[in-house]
Amino acid sequence: MGLTYFPNGISVSGFASPNGATFTAGDEAGNEINVVIQLLDGNGDAMATRSAVQFYLSDNANGDTLVAATTSLAIGTDGLIIEHIANSAGVLVSEADGDIDVTIGDASGAATYYIVLVMPSGELVVSDAITFAA
Repeated sequence: MGLTYFPNGISVSGFASPNGATFTAGDEAGNEINVVIQLLDGNGDAMATRSAVQFYLSDNANGDTLVAATTSLAIGTDGLIIEHIANSAGVLVSEADGDIDVTIGDASGAATYYIVLVMPSGELVVSDAITFAA
């Protein structure tokens, strides 16, 4: 198995590993917010294959903490979620076009969360604030 380094990503045996992501948060509805994640390859293009990345929810913009509040997580129509810590951390698996959609729930009132993806290189990619109203 060969490892090739590119300026913007890693390829293992010809498979481009995710190197980044974009996040699009929807509006809050019923104490839930859906977030669409698009995994990107080393060129900044949408991944063209199913890919997996580690993730966790943080209440810190740098991803320095794990959420302490009670939340809920559910996969939407795209992707798969495998939770290692219920409603806080695990693995996200994309569809064949690199997209994932996750619904985060919070019934505690006003709260702000961040989805933190751990890229295969170890780099953290942190979403913008996902804010719940009071």
